[in-house]
Amino acid sequence: MSDYLSENKLETWYVVQTKPRQELRANANLENQGIEAALPMITLERIRRGKRVPVREPLFPGYIFVKFNNYSQNFHKIRSTFGVTKLLQFGESPARISGDLVNELLSIDDESAQVKELQRHAVPQVGDKVHILEGPFAGLIAEIVKLDGPSRCVVLLDFLHKQVRAEFDLTSIER
Repeated sequence: MSDYLSENKLETWYVVQTKPRQELRANANLENQGIEAALPMITLERIRRGKRVPVREPLFPGYIFVKFNNYSQNFHKIRSTFGVTKLLQFGESPARISGDLVNELLSIDDESAQVKELQRHAVPQVGDKVHILEGPFAGLIAEIVKLDGPSRCVVLLDFLHKQVRAEFDLTSIER
């Protein structure tokens, strides 16, 4: 794998760790300073206010990629950028990846089989084991047997040695 990462010496990208949920802010601030930044994004379905909605999120939450020529000259500039925590390092060496890999990550299509699989796992599905968060069954583990519209599901749970069906709002369960 290290051969793949060092194949293209002309176009080396570095990995930057961002503050939690501040990838977009860090990306914009770096680009405003003239530093080329890349933030691969993906569209996933999430539950918001009890409804399934498509949400555009970073592919790697907490990380973005930057490209520049002079590492020592740009190190402090990047570290002091709003939204950035640090440049990722392994010992004394900065974490690097090839330009080919960054380009491949940026070109990920939301319609690809791998992305469809990620999207399927982002929202609870029939057969998933879930934890009940609220109500008299809070703390129990149940299995989803039916999705009832965009915001509700029917689960099967063990209660007093009996199989019990119950209906819950998707905000009341967690995978």
